[in-house]
Amino acid sequence: MKRKKGILSQAGQTSVEYILLISMVAIISLGLFKNLEKYIISNPDSMLNSYLDSLALTFGAGGSGEYQYKRFVLRR
Repeated sequence: MKRKKGILSQAGQTSVEYILLISMVAIISLGLFKNLEKYIISNPDSMLNSYLDSLALTFGAGGSGEYQYKRFVLRR
C-alpha cells in the first residue's frame, strides 16, 4: 500500500507541474504577442505603417486613399 500511495502522489505532483508549466507558457506568450502587436501594427512607426507609407508613395496616393496607377505598354 505504501508504494502505491507514493506513486499516486508523484503522478499528482507531475500533473500540477505540467499545469503550472502550461499556464506560464500561456502568460509569457500573451505578453509577447501584446508587445509584438504594438511593434508591428498599432504603433505609428510600426512595420505595417512604414510598408503602407512606402506603398502610398509608390502609387502616389498622397493620403487620399485613391491610388493613381501608372500605365505601362508592353510592345511586341
